[in-house]
Amino acid sequence: MNSLVKRLVAIIAVLLLWLYPLPVQDKANAGEGFYRGVIKSVVSEKPTDNGTLQLVLVEVREGNYRGQQVYAENEYSASTYGSFLVQPGQRVLLYIVANENRVTNAYVQDLDRISGMSTVALAFVVVVLLVALGKGFNAILGLLFTGLFLWRVAVPLISIGFNPVLVSIATVAASTAVTMWLVLDAWPKVLVSTVGTVGGVLASFVFGAWASNVASVTGITSEVFSFFQFSALKVDPLKLFWGAIMIAALGATMDVAVSIASAAHEIKSHHPEITFSALLSSLLQIGRDVIGTMVNTIILAYAGAELGLLAFLYASGPEMAFKYVTGQFFVSDVVRALAASTGLILAIPLTGLTAAFYYGRHGRVN
Repeated sequence: MNSLVKRLVAIIAVLLLWLYPLPVQDKANAGEGFYRGVIKSVVSEKPTDNGTLQLVLVEVREGNYRGQQVYAENEYSASTYGSFLVQPGQRVLLYIVANENRVTNAYVQDLDRISGMSTVALAFVVVVLLVALGKGFNAILGLLFTGLFLWRVAVPLISIGFNPVLVSIATVAASTAVTMWLVLDAWPKVLVSTVGTVGGVLASFVFGAWASNVASVTGITSEVFSFFQFSALKVDPLKLFWGAIMIAALGATMDVAVSIASAAHEIKSHHPEITFSALLSSLLQIGRDVIGTMVNTIILAYAGAELGLLAFLYASGPEMAFKYVTGQFFVSDVVRALAASTGLILAIPLTGLTAAFYYGRHGRVN
């Protein structure tokens, strides 16, 4: 199948996922919820004990209240991290309380960062296209498919009670198959890298399930889980944790599997007489070189995300640091990082064996 047809099929799949309606609660029936809006004017500002209370006029930009102008309060406190004063023209996120579709109260909750985030995403796309050209366009399509599949299929299924592990496996399989099909130019590479990726991700799940038992991890990885008891979401936190391990492992595992599969393809194309054992030996040697840096990819990704916390712990003294690093949240992050790294490592021999077996039985690469 040529690249144009691939792209058209992928675009259609992305559009179908985008247009598929999400099973969300109707805000009108709920009576309250979050809405995007823009500040039209600051009506008043009153000093408080530790800051300022603003009364602002906001035009709602979405939902059943779209186009309406409502009065909202915005409280700024010098001692509260993240609080802010607003100005006319700023885009904000409102929390609206309503009764029979009439707004009774509204509060400014945060800045609306969607426009800025969209600009950053567009810059990323431009960089990818400038560097990778057609391959980059295919990669962007694969990324869009994966993101929409997560948001439009995986997350809704988990929210209505489906097993997070099974949903995550389906997500890994769908994302891997579509991405490999789009990005790679030969079916042997697609087949070999798909087997290696899925096998590596499943290995990360097995390691994560074992490690969570050994390290007494319950799957509760943040304070967000405290809200579960007040919501309609009924999900096993541990199964959700295992599913998150597979999703976290997918990107890096896919990367290393493609590297090994492409190396096998090139070796076979230049040395069609190469034997199973010789090809496997070469691929494992390449894999060992890759492991040295790829393991750091996941570990440093988690370390970077927690850099502020690590600095706080260092400044708080050894007692505080020890208490946190032996606690539920930190140990869960360590287990997740090590499980994802284990899947990445095991994807190398899995991909190498698959490639050596396939190319050993076929005299030609295509």
